[in-house]
Amino acid sequence: MTAVYCDPEVMRLIPGGPLGGHSAVRAELARHTAGQLERGFAFWAIVERAGNRVIGDVGFGIFAETGDVELGYTLARDVWGHGYGTEAAEACLAAGFEHLEVTRIVAVIDEENEPSKRVAARIGMTLETRMHAHGRPHLLFARGRDG
Repeated sequence: MTAVYCDPEVMRLIPGGPLGGHSAVRAELARHTAGQLERGFAFWAIVERAGNRVIGDVGFGIFAETGDVELGYTLARDVWGHGYGTEAAEACLAAGFEHLEVTRIVAVIDEENEPSKRVAARIGMTLETRMHAHGRPHLLFARGRDG
């Protein structure tokens, strides 16, 4: 995940920006592990079947402003545009509705992040509102349990 989380272009529109090296990545992964243990969900690795390479992550956090479960996904730059984000986000969303006791899941996306907005639309999330989050304009997409 160092290649993903430390890439300035990948992390350009991700709150907090690129991480500062291996120790910062280890700390982020430890936060994911803690979230899994505490809440029963977190972010998980996306592994490319051909070559068994970790190419990103997908999973859930809590959007502090609303308390909603928030879907997120981050992919290595060299796999952008290959459908991995949509495939992973769709599977994660389905698993979330199957295993979590929630009526809706949100995705909070930087207004400039066109690829992420397309992923949200492809998996059936709809734009609910524009908002200011993480110091920038964002869009809140949501999908209910029943689609």
